[in-house]
Amino acid sequence: MEKSQDSVDVIKREFAQTLPGVDVGAAAVTGRIRRTNFHLNRNAEEVFNTFNTTGASFDVLAALYAAGPPYQMTPTQFYRGHTMSSAGVTARLDVVERAGLVARSRDPRDRRGVIVTLTRAGQKLVRDAAQALYRRQAFVLAVYTERERKQVLNLMKQLLNSLERIGSGATLPDYKAAIGPWVREFPTLDPWLVEFLLVIAMLTGRINRETDWLLHDLNVSRTAMIILAALRRSSDGQRLSPSELSQAALLSSAGMTAQLDQLEERGLVRRSPHPEDRRALYVTLTASGQRLVDKAIETYNAGHKRMLTSLSASDRQALDALLRKLLVSLEASNGSDAKTSRGASREKSDGQRIGRSDSMPGRARARRSRRDTN
Repeated sequence: MEKSQDSVDVIKREFAQTLPGVDVGAAAVTGRIRRTNFHLNRNAEEVFNTFNTTGASFDVLAALYAAGPPYQMTPTQFYRGHTMSSAGVTARLDVVERAGLVARSRDPRDRRGVIVTLTRAGQKLVRDAAQALYRRQAFVLAVYTERERKQVLNLMKQLLNSLERIGSGATLPDYKAAIGPWVREFPTLDPWLVEFLLVIAMLTGRINRETDWLLHDLNVSRTAMIILAALRRSSDGQRLSPSELSQAALLSSAGMTAQLDQLEERGLVRRSPHPEDRRALYVTLTASGQRLVDKAIETYNAGHKRMLTSLSASDRQALDALLRKLLVSLEASNGSDAKTSRGASREKSDGQRIGRSDSMPGRARARRSRRDTN
């Protein structure tokens, strides 16, 4: 891959060769947003590992910290205001409570209710990890000129605002309210970086949810979509190795095996021995799989084109170029094939977790999902 190109350029070129009539321009923009967010997530997981915590746990701590003194919330506030499921909230609270980072107590206003309080240890962890996280992500400032920083953020905010008015109608937390606590608590951090990381994570969450909505009637998940699409655009007889599919889907090998089990059970793909290596496998798209993915690609591209209707042609081109610039840098530093790290594999295997940057912008993390695109 040339240094001036990113992984999305490769995908576009493959589509142009195998499906020349397919317009993937809009999907390229949304794909760059999500892939950029994915790499920022990997950076964040590296930071959290040094603090002996995970992004999932930090989300809970950051939400409490962002609430301000006395750093308290109810579990209901977590899953209603911060897009976490009730089961997910309970599991995460169990982890951080055992670590002494939060304490649960009875709600004095409701004998059946619970109040979650961030402990002093939890407060210190949030402050220290936040500083380390922003140091890790500060390279983004060097990628763009001052003019480009202003332009890319304004275009993403414009897109985010427009996405609130289309599609599934699901709402996201207001980013203006979300950014406030972090700007106040960390005045030495660049406010542009805080807002950029927040907005790109929230955009990813919105794009993912709208994509789920688009694909729902076809009974295909985002991860299944990317696997089938990768096979469809393959020039080698619509077949790839599991490792090639893992790279295309940004998925761990274990996660890919589970996905292929499901797809093969549905008759959408077929696994067979490699003709020259008995230890290797090929995954081939079946006729049923091709029919399904052709419908999914058409639905996906049309839906993502609608997502970008608020941007003029020139604005969309400008945003695409600015996103490519950052993604090229991220893929060069994290590995152009985007092999999943331990943290990144968790990012793809734990249900569907929408962007948690409403509590911590620097996390820049989209909802964990088994469903992904581009």
